[in-house]
Amino acid sequence: MEIKAKYQAEQREIVPEPKKKVSLAYLFSTFFKIGLVSFGGHMALISVIQRIMVEKDKTLPNEVILNSIGIASLLPGPLAVNVVGQTGYYLRKEPGAVISTVAIILPAFLLMLLLSWAYFSHQQPINWNAAMTYVAGVVSSIILATGLQLYKKEINGNMKKTILFAVVLFILFFTGNYLVTVALLIAGAIAGVLLKVQSAGKESQVVGKIGLVAAAENAAISLFSRIVFVLLLLNQVLFFSNAAKHIGTGYIKIGLVFTGISLSLFGGGYVMIPIMEALFVKELHWLSTKEFVDAIAFSQATPGPILISATFIGYKVAGLGGALLATAAIFAPSVFMVILVANIMSKYQHNPVIQNMLGGIKAVVVGLIIVSAYRIISQEKFDLWLVGTMLVSFILNFKYKISPVYLIVGAVLLATLKHFW
Repeated sequence: MEIKAKYQAEQREIVPEPKKKVSLAYLFSTFFKIGLVSFGGHMALISVIQRIMVEKDKTLPNEVILNSIGIASLLPGPLAVNVVGQTGYYLRKEPGAVISTVAIILPAFLLMLLLSWAYFSHQQPINWNAAMTYVAGVVSSIILATGLQLYKKEINGNMKKTILFAVVLFILFFTGNYLVTVALLIAGAIAGVLLKVQSAGKESQVVGKIGLVAAAENAAISLFSRIVFVLLLLNQVLFFSNAAKHIGTGYIKIGLVFTGISLSLFGGGYVMIPIMEALFVKELHWLSTKEFVDAIAFSQATPGPILISATFIGYKVAGLGGALLATAAIFAPSVFMVILVANIMSKYQHNPVIQNMLGGIKAVVVGLIIVSAYRIISQEKFDLWLVGTMLVSFILNFKYKISPVYLIVGAVLLATLKHFW
């Protein structure tokens, strides 16, 4: 009992408890608002979460966001949604994970559902001509402000982490494919262990009997999780064996296909576009080439991840039920897997090796965030309006902690007014 009590006391210092008790209503409203303005890709969405929940509301510690990014980057599924699921799980366990994931996807889902209805029921052409340059500028500024804030808190003052961060930043500015990102995350973990980037403290002293008791006590996985894991594994066997060809178009087929995609998606939605086109257009014949292109275009013009195109495809195949099932099947399985892995890893965070691994991964993640700010804006054509918008947004967010939601809404209004003016 004494060993167990000592372990629990040490563990509370290593894995911070939630800063304050939050309600499920808070999680839903916060992530729903973030979902309304989550333009610019996964790092943009994560940056908004960090600025609102860490800096403004103070409901999350930085460690949760950074660790979540590191874990989600190495596992299948849309990174930002998986981070949201982990965040909800950290704050309110399973109900929090479900509520947070639903809330972040809901705005994009509803908009995509409306577009799908208009597209297939009325055959109305939908053109996206709104000027989104200012949104890209504001999103880039928010990401940069977030990256610098995380650098100050997690890296500044630690020479080993600073060197690792600088090397990562240099590499990422010249290359940016998924394999390089994964290699850097793995290299960061290895470098963290070899260089011992985490300062020796209480967390690195929790060894021996305490660690063994913790491992034995916390390694167990619930029966429900085991059943779900086996079902997902079976689904992947059927998916890769192309068993869907022998199943008539219906809910079972939709669930099998989109769950298979969810657990096969490494590197973000853009990596899966050619695979999805081959599957839905050439093999299953669910969409024409034009319909698939339009589905991707709609997903890019709406907030949320590019995989929200599953709503469009599901609606085409089986109406509202198909849209709901396809959306749930492409997001839920990967969120489950990421939470399962994160939960297992959290049980062993008392181990100094794990601590140093996570320390090295954090340096890589901060580099990824800062470089993503550059990539979002690098394709835009600069003018005084855009530079001014970016500068004002950066100051308001970095110094005065103005919510990113208001800044992005302001960018949309500015683009609209300038267009008519």
